Amino acid sequence: MSKVSELIINKILNDNDFSMALAKKLGIQQQSVMGLARRNSPKLTLYDAILFYKEYGFKEEDILVKSSK
Repeated sequence: MSKVSELIINKILNDNDFSMALAKKLGIQQQSVMGLARRNSPKLTLYDAILFYKEYGFKEEDILVKSSK
């Protein structure tokens, strides 16, 4: 199972515009996106979220990391 990288987590937690746009893309509240980031939820790896990260210029190798489970 993959999770998003610390780079993405930090971007969500520290960039208000980025987390707001991601929330809009996923159809949830910004506060929910922040909670997902704090838990590094697998929901952050949904197809729409991955496309969103790529739209913001992140490369695939910068987005996902393998979890240690």
